Amino acid sequence: MRPPWLPGRGPAVYVGAMRIRFAETFALPAREVYAYFHTPADWVRLFGFAGRVTDRGDGWFAVPLKRFPFPLVARVTVAEPHARVRWVFRGFWRGEGEVRLVERGDGVRVEGHESIAIRWLPAAASHLLERLFMERELRRIWGVGWRRLRQQESRSR
Repeated sequence: MRPPWLPGRGPAVYVGAMRIRFAETFALPAREVYAYFHTPADWVRLFGFAGRVTDRGDGWFAVPLKRFPFPLVARVTVAEPHARVRWVFRGFWRGEGEVRLVERGDGVRVEGHESIAIRWLPAAASHLLERLFMERELRRIWGVGWRRLRQQESRSR
């Protein structure tokens, strides 16, 4: 089976996938921020998804999304405590993501990306649907997470 990424560009560049990059800084310790990304089941506390997370076994979790008909089925593939988390998607969605936590004197910088596409659509059609309908909503979801971390940051002061 051909890998779902472009040869020579590494596994982070999926063909036809929408890619969201981020870099945010918080006056919080890395361990507090890491706790939100440790497993897909923990993402609900940060992003406030639309229902209960289902454990599908072998590290896979189905995470329901507001305004999307299919859950995000994800598994963490790399977990370096308080430093890095990497995940992949399966099912309706395909793609991957990564969060790196860089300790700073005044807190932590959260850097990373998420590449996501609709699995059963040709790359061009998936790309069009992502741009027209999904990108704004996925950026909104990440924005909810950043606002929650800012609220936690305010309470910690």
